[in-house]
Amino acid sequence: MAPSTLRSALDAVIAAQPAVVRVAGQGGAACRALAEVYDREIAARFTAAVHEVGGERASLALVATGGWARRELAPYSDIDFIVLHDRDPAVAKAVCDRLLYPLWDDKLAIGHAVREPRALATLAKGDLATATALLDARHIAGERWLLAELTRVTLATLAPSGNPNALIAQLAAVQKARHERFGASLYLLEPNLKQGIGGLRDLATALWAAQIRWRPPRPIASSPDEEAGDLVAYLVAHGQLTARQAQILVGARDFQLRVRALVQLTARRRVDQLTFEIQEAIAPALYGGEGAPAVEALMRDYYLHARGVLEVAERLLERARVPPRARPRIAEIDAGLLTLDGELALRDPRRFEHAPSEIVRVFRVAVERRLAVAGHTRELAAETLARDPAPLAGDRTAAALFVDALVDPRDDAQPSALEAMNQLGVLSALLPGWAPCVGRVQHDLYHVYTVDQHQLYAVAMQKRLARGELADAHPLATELWRAVRRPAPLLLATLLHDVGKPLGKGHAEKGAVIAEACARRLGLTDGDAALTAFLVRQHLTMSHLSQRRDLSDPEVIARFADKLGDDEHLVQLYLLSLCDAAMTAPDNLTAWKADLLRELFVRTRAHLAGGAAAQVANVAELGALGDALDPRLFTQLAPRQLARCVALVAEARAAAPAIALAVHGVPDKGHSELAIVAPDAPGVLATLAGALTAHRIDVLGAVLGRAGDLVCDTFFVRDLKGAAITDDDPRWPRLTADVTRLLTAGGAPDVAQLIARRRPPSSLPRRVTPPVPTAIRLHDDSTQATIVEVSTRDRVGVLYAITRCLADLGLDISLAKVATEGEAVADVFYVTRGRARLTDEADRARVIGALHAALGEPAAVGGAA
Repeated sequence: MAPSTLRSALDAVIAAQPAVVRVAGQGGAACRALAEVYDREIAARFTAAVHEVGGERASLALVATGGWARRELAPYSDIDFIVLHDRDPAVAKAVCDRLLYPLWDDKLAIGHAVREPRALATLAKGDLATATALLDARHIAGERWLLAELTRVTLATLAPSGNPNALIAQLAAVQKARHERFGASLYLLEPNLKQGIGGLRDLATALWAAQIRWRPPRPIASSPDEEAGDLVAYLVAHGQLTARQAQILVGARDFQLRVRALVQLTARRRVDQLTFEIQEAIAPALYGGEGAPAVEALMRDYYLHARGVLEVAERLLERARVPPRARPRIAEIDAGLLTLDGELALRDPRRFEHAPSEIVRVFRVAVERRLAVAGHTRELAAETLARDPAPLAGDRTAAALFVDALVDPRDDAQPSALEAMNQLGVLSALLPGWAPCVGRVQHDLYHVYTVDQHQLYAVAMQKRLARGELADAHPLATELWRAVRRPAPLLLATLLHDVGKPLGKGHAEKGAVIAEACARRLGLTDGDAALTAFLVRQHLTMSHLSQRRDLSDPEVIARFADKLGDDEHLVQLYLLSLCDAAMTAPDNLTAWKADLLRELFVRTRAHLAGGAAAQVANVAELGALGDALDPRLFTQLAPRQLARCVALVAEARAAAPAIALAVHGVPDKGHSELAIVAPDAPGVLATLAGALTAHRIDVLGAVLGRAGDLVCDTFFVRDLKGAAITDDDPRWPRLTADVTRLLTAGGAPDVAQLIARRRPPSSLPRRVTPPVPTAIRLHDDSTQATIVEVSTRDRVGVLYAITRCLADLGLDISLAKVATEGEAVADVFYVTRGRARLTDEADRARVIGALHAALGEPAAVGGAA
């Protein structure tokens, strides 16, 4: 069958779209081109159908709704229409049927209805989806007066007595529910362009509310050239939007329509989700280049536009929902400020121009008096800064007020006053280097928030610690906060710790330079500016050391303590490290990571105080078997853990084979302790890692030791959902049986077979995620062992593959630390060969090459550090 003229015309427009939507400003034009094809072809079919059924005397109209009506069609969008009639339902249905069957033959998704205007308006009263569809309705063919009548009766029905507050409140409630359903965060890694926060539906919702409240002239013409005017332009002309806000909405709509078109052209189907796979496919077309830089540019623009839509749309909803009072409630604050109906506002709309520091003072007063800042006052601030941020940037009073805001723990609103100031542009004006952080993303699964939002969330957590709200979860940090003498450097460093991210590699060092300049610009003392720079420069150090180094090694602690110099630097760096880790992503700061940070803090503080950093265990209380334990275990395990090891050693020596296993769940910390004693042999750690993998047990870390001819290993583990595994879980007996069989039978093939049997490969295609390069480096930070650091993509069996490879190379592993960051693992192993470090360069190169091969990755990244 030859394609219809409609199908041919659509295919021609769709074929041209990739080139069109690459150009900024062409999103609306691309969508209109599709809508005009439907307008022309279906109008002709409607006219023909009316003649075919003899309906010339009937009053009929074809009306588009939804995206077709708004001219926002993407390449694979469905279309919706209504056949309106005036007491001629049979004729209208016959015409509708004549339209539908050929459209279905063209493989189009169609939503349709046959209605009389008054009946349709009545239906809309109880159905918000119908109501909003009618607000967008656009005439395509037939009697124009039917659409005019539909519009009149719909508005009268939806807003009786001219009061639309109930309907607008319903719009706001549905929007809130939609946000929760599609992810209650603007910063989703794979956002929905249509339904997500700040997406096309939010924009449409605000404009629906505007139509209901202000009832602008309705365009009923079929051609865009004949329209009565653009709704956004109408709102600007009537003072409901500023020119800047209109530009935000128009720019966001264009961007989102362009991206949505590319998403559907890439997927070749109707889809609105901006998945990682699609991000990587479309970003080069819009930004050039390849890989992460292009994707990060795409997503930065997405977040900036979505934030703009959220800001302006919420303000428009607010204006539409609450009409001005005839006599607003006014209360005096001071010479510059007052309250209007309980919200903080300016007395003089021109005050920000004459006294820029008032922009910051408004938020100081709002926090002090627990008031919301009025929408029109926020607008004035944004407009003032958009015109010229220089006066605020150079205002010393504004700088002092900002420091006061930064250190004030009372700022507990959500969003905080600092977040509100960031949205308006205050932070970009006051802090050099901040603006490039706004909306900046990293193309991975580990960093969930944009750089600016991550830093703001970290500051908010510092203030929660200062207020004592996190005492149960973080008692040490809460206690330390009470003794902080200089909060300004700590909070400024927290706000700016990632400010160097937009500058590429070495962001900590580059950020320290920016942070020190900001501190001096804000009027901090030389000492506070130096401390701010130090904290930013070292903000990664504690997390790195705690998760990747042997904290029982006195040299590690001594070197770190020398870098700090005193207890104040240690306390502030610990508080920054804790909040940074916690606010990188939800649930990123596991109890395991928090314990490691705490351990590093305690050991370093003891060293700085001149005491013994290491924990001392009473070996006599452990009995004769305690003497046989590896001395390293006494500095790495708690007394109860040591006692468990001693009991297991005794149990194993009395058993045949000499294998014993014990589990202790620590549910409040989200992990379990698994102690295993078994005969020492090459590859025993790899065997244990493989067995754990087979039983769907995630390893967080391990303390490895010996007791004579036995290994005495303690693993810190959890299930694949990130929770502790109960002591009575049925997998433990199965694990015990498998470990016993594997260690007595020997041989790597048995482990591989066990993994394959217990964890058969999924039949589902692997979800596309941002690429994670493999990096393998050897470090000489320890005098006792060579440190092998492996970063690679997380997948089933990765720990087994690494430990099996190290065993095959004849290396002895004395310590293992395992960390997962999103889709990446960062595993560290202390290894020796014949109890000596690896010093031969050829040998070190072989280790790196073998690990790359074991992980199935090319040896492109790696080396000694």
